[in-house]
Amino acid sequence: MAILVLLAAAVLMVPAAIAAGNASYAREAREAAVVAATGRPVEAVVTGEPEAHAIGGPENHSITYSAEISWIGADGNGRVDTTAVPPGTALGSKIRLWVDRADRITVAPPSESQLRASAVGFTIGIMVTGQLLCTGLIWGVRGIADACAARAWNREWESVEAKWLEH
Repeated sequence: MAILVLLAAAVLMVPAAIAAGNASYAREAREAAVVAATGRPVEAVVTGEPEAHAIGGPENHSITYSAEISWIGADGNGRVDTTAVPPGTALGSKIRLWVDRADRITVAPPSESQLRASAVGFTIGIMVTGQLLCTGLIWGVRGIADACAARAWNREWESVEAKWLEH
């Protein structure tokens, strides 16, 4: 009976994971809409020579680049800040970035494809985790049931073996 319940749970895990993925998508889409409503994209010009920054140890490291940039704020005044730039960015290059209402550099809202990919990954993660959990529990229940059956078999065999040996 326990195995049937676990199999039913494994089957029901699929629509539950889809519902959780849809809820995750809706939440992230609302958050992205807030970010989009409170910020704007700007085109900035790289005004300083990009600097390389090594992150990590000598065996496992990555290199990021940052440079001073400038752009025109919402009030028409020039703004200057330092931000991460792609490798190979040259002095005078134009880059696109996202700023908030106070013209501070911020993270751009995720695109529709990023939102969908995140929701699909979340859904698949829940499904895989749920299926693995149900599989492990089924395996455990089967192990317990097999051990109980083996003990019952041994008890029966002990009682029957003595009678058979008498004849």
